[in-house]
Amino acid sequence: MSTRALTGRRVLTKQVENADMIYLQDGADLEWHNRPTTYSESEWRGITNKAMVYNEQYFDLSGYELDDLTMGTVACRIQDPGVYLYSGDTDVFCVYDIVSQERLSEADLSLMKTNCDTFQQAAPGMNKGPLDHSQIVSGTYRLFTKNANVVGLAGLMLNARTVKFGSGNPTAVQKLWVYRIVMFLQTPVAGDMLVIPATNVVLLAEVYKEDEVPYMMRLKRSYELAQD
Repeated sequence: MSTRALTGRRVLTKQVENADMIYLQDGADLEWHNRPTTYSESEWRGITNKAMVYNEQYFDLSGYELDDLTMGTVACRIQDPGVYLYSGDTDVFCVYDIVSQERLSEADLSLMKTNCDTFQQAAPGMNKGPLDHSQIVSGTYRLFTKNANVVGLAGLMLNARTVKFGSGNPTAVQKLWVYRIVMFLQTPVAGDMLVIPATNVVLLAEVYKEDEVPYMMRLKRSYELAQD
């Protein structure tokens, strides 16, 4: 079977919508919610009693998988023109942009928050998990904080640190999962508001046909890691 039409250089783009959220208390629980006056059906989600929000998307690679093709990531770019705003006094948060071979469960996301506070921070694929380093195709960590010298736009958050991580490993999975995750190092208070700009996650990739043995070993390794 010819695979010539599918192989070669590809540009994959996933759009992630903007967010406009508020931190609310429901009984004893606190959680980020979409502001009802703006987006009632937002793709952004909060986790109960975790100072974090996330958005989950995926790249559909099933067409490549049907032809037993491998995709290698050449570069991953995060395009988020706009501003990050936060109304609260706890004025530091971190943003993770992740492309993963494995889907992150809510328990995985909660573990990420447990590993992210003012004393420790460990991204997925690092020593405290979740996931193995090889499962993270690409990741970007950014730390945002306020600057008292900027007074023209209330709540403006500025990027203070950017770090790339991930294995860059080729993949033969059906889906590559895309996450935008915002984690607060300290706990917000009820009524705090958060604005996140719309974003494009752009993958520059190379699709190719591997020899049978390396391809089967790649599938075997992916399966084993998914069972852990």
